Amino acid sequence: MRGRLVRSGMNRAPARPAAAREAPDPLPLPPVEPALEDCCGSGCTPCIFDLYHDAYDRYQVALDAWHARQALAGTGEAGPDSSG
Repeated sequence: MRGRLVRSGMNRAPARPAAAREAPDPLPLPPVEPALEDCCGSGCTPCIFDLYHDAYDRYQVALDAWHARQALAGTGEAGPDSSG
């Protein structure tokens, strides 16, 4: 029998909680904020923090859209940042 190559999974997205995997319209997950030491400090364009803020802005748009869909569906589910 030939051996299989096993991928490390380093490029995979974080696993969603079980409830989110089973939901037909899963709650968007926020991006992971980089640590201060993740920045090389050399003035890269874009900086890792620029990329994070762009991803966070996209997350906020997706979260607002998710809340709107939940309100239309009348599910009454509340996720993070549901206070507005």
